[in-house]
Amino acid sequence: QLNTVPSPDPFQSVRDSCGDNGNRILAMHKAKLVNSSAAWVLAMLISHPVAYSADSKTGSHRIEDKDITVVIGTRTPDQLAAFYSGRGFNQASIAAIKKTCFVFGMVDNKTYDTLWLSLDDWKFHTVDGWPLRRYKRDDWKKIWQQTGLSQAHQSTFGWTQLPENRDLRLHEHVGGNVAVEWNDAPFTLEATFRTGADKSAEPRTITVENLTCNLN
Repeated sequence: QLNTVPSPDPFQSVRDSCGDNGNRILAMHKAKLVNSSAAWVLAMLISHPVAYSADSKTGSHRIEDKDITVVIGTRTPDQLAAFYSGRGFNQASIAAIKKTCFVFGMVDNKTYDTLWLSLDDWKFHTVDGWPLRRYKRDDWKKIWQQTGLSQAHQSTFGWTQLPENRDLRLHEHVGGNVAVEWNDAPFTLEATFRTGADKSAEPRTITVENLTCNLN
């Protein structure tokens, strides 16, 4: 799993081999990373090689290792309005969409025989741990009834969203959006993926911090 605080301590081998010098080296690295959104990556690089990158302009975060690639980011309200108005959505529906926070995701299964995407296993929460509501398909159906969105446009909206559940076989990938309640402050996603044909293998958890609903 990709966790913020791995166990056992991945730095112990450095301390054992370098003694006091090792402690000083680790202290310098930690001091530089205190305020970084990628601070959790440092520990994982020693025990589980992971490539991490973040683009502040697009709000995207890319996490990749030999087994999996995950890209997570957010859409701005202006981007959503432009996209859906260009496809003929009525203004009431666009206004409803803009009240939510769209998180986009791309998942690529590189080595697992089966990697399970289930949005119920994606937990969004504020920095202090308060859970954020995720809008499910039934929620959108109720919203479309209120806004009068046509069935054709509802179908268009559906194919822009991540599936609620999907099994990804080897070398398969999937992408799309998931909507959560608007939050002015940065928030965190903890996305867990079950693995193996019967979901009994060790799961993978990807943690992405400092997501924001409005990139402006």
